[in-house]
Amino acid sequence: MPRTKDQNEEIRKNKSLIIRQAALELFASNGYMQTSISDIAKKAQISKGLLYNYFESKEELLTEIIKAGVNEFYSSFDTDKDGVLTGDEFEFFVRETFRLQNENREFYKLYYTLAMQPEVLKKVGELTAEQSARIFTTALNYFKKHFEKPETEMILFSSVIKGLSMQYLFAPEFFNQEKQTEIANRIIEMYKR
Repeated sequence: MPRTKDQNEEIRKNKSLIIRQAALELFASNGYMQTSISDIAKKAQISKGLLYNYFESKEELLTEIIKAGVNEFYSSFDTDKDGVLTGDEFEFFVRETFRLQNENREFYKLYYTLAMQPEVLKKVGELTAEQSARIFTTALNYFKKHFEKPETEMILFSSVIKGLSMQYLFAPEFFNQEKQTEIANRIIEMYKR
């Protein structure tokens, strides 16, 4: 019996996910520039030709991976999307940042590794520019309401989150669950208003 259209779409969706996961793992461990389409096909256990039926290029694969990860991260910020960050939404964002990094370690490792590669970072910046601008404006408004020097506090907060993220991703032995909770609580204590 031939497959239905829905069955074919489900198979395509699952295969696409397998390919993206293989690419993510290789990009995170070997680097984007050092990973070839052949490497990705081999890891996904498909032919190189079949991979091209799902993605036109390695760049398209990276784009899809980044879009999905960034969308997931940004969805935890200003959860009601009204452009106003409340104290509870701020707390949720901090806690969700730690949770997402625990669950999607390879994505965040890739993301921060790309941040060190100017030629790739430019592409990532283009993909996230609109969302980043919205987040920046909402965050700045939050800090303006609650702090005497909002720009300074926002830069400090952002630097703390990025620094902790990099330490966690590249030296996880120092960040057990208890330590992560302790750090998240301290950040919330400092910035939740």
